[in-house]
Amino acid sequence: MVVLAVTCGIATFYESSHGTAAAQRDVYQTRWFTALLSLLAVNILLSMLKRYPWSRHQAGFVMAHVGIVLLLVGSLISLHVGLAGTVALYEGDGTSAVTLRERALAVEVAGRQETFPADFDSSPPRPDRPAVFVVPGTKVTLVAEDYAPHAEVSEATVRPAAAPSREERRTPAVRVRFDSPAGGTAAAWVLWGGSVGADLAEGAAAVSFGEREVPLPFRLTLLDFRADTYPGSQRPASYESRVRIEETDGTTSEHLISMNHPLHHRGYIFFQASFVEGQPMMSILSVSRSPGLPLVYLGTALVSLGVAWMFYVKPWLVRRQARRAARRPAWTGSVAEVTS
Repeated sequence: MVVLAVTCGIATFYESSHGTAAAQRDVYQTRWFTALLSLLAVNILLSMLKRYPWSRHQAGFVMAHVGIVLLLVGSLISLHVGLAGTVALYEGDGTSAVTLRERALAVEVAGRQETFPADFDSSPPRPDRPAVFVVPGTKVTLVAEDYAPHAEVSEATVRPAAAPSREERRTPAVRVRFDSPAGGTAAAWVLWGGSVGADLAEGAAAVSFGEREVPLPFRLTLLDFRADTYPGSQRPASYESRVRIEETDGTTSEHLISMNHPLHHRGYIFFQASFVEGQPMMSILSVSRSPGLPLVYLGTALVSLGVAWMFYVKPWLVRRQARRAARRPAWTGSVAEVTS
């Protein structure tokens, strides 16, 4: 518990100086942090089982400990299985994908598309140990042979540069090339948000470097966006998006997403995060999916009920037991009288 507390404290300062994405990648989503949380859950479970069999007076203790374990399990499930991303839509546009805060290389070869994770900050490729990605269904491989956490463009040439401390201000770049039995390509730098094309014997090829996208099980379309400002100023007071959801079976439904009223649909939660003014307007929605949320809710309820039991119900049970003991008549007879 001490190690976990110190780790969370350090991670808080790390996040303030390097950004949320860096803290998620380097701390919260790592295997060693998962192991710490799992060890805490096992610790709590064993401390509860140590007192088995439990009495009625220990009901609050058991509920609180079970609730904490459920909270940890639900949080770990959401952290590693869930998603957190954004959807940016102009009025009238629709999408069936969510953009995650994860870096990826999107490759297309002769019409075949594939996305590969590109978490190169923790394990950057180098010329002596490149990262190799095989494009499924082809004999083409994408080779990432170098990486720059921050790069600049000078006279149409991408070159590595000193990286700012906060990750949000960096423009990373990766140096890639295509290899195939029929011949490859020369290596070229791909800047964040950019792409590079090539002509291979297998067909046209391209690779782009950006945030990873995952499909939604439905299509989301922005019908209308409205932003209200404070009287006499240009500061936004509230903004809301009217969206249409189209299911795969053809059914549709319309919903209103505002700052304090998110949309819950099929396990996904859409929050009104921001907007970009213009013609047409662009609405930016934060999207999350937390499959462990029911366990978190159940754990929170059990912890609350357990604490209430320990502070209110248990003392009442003790007082009631004491009153019953006080009402019992004291036996003053001798053993001889009992046997007679």
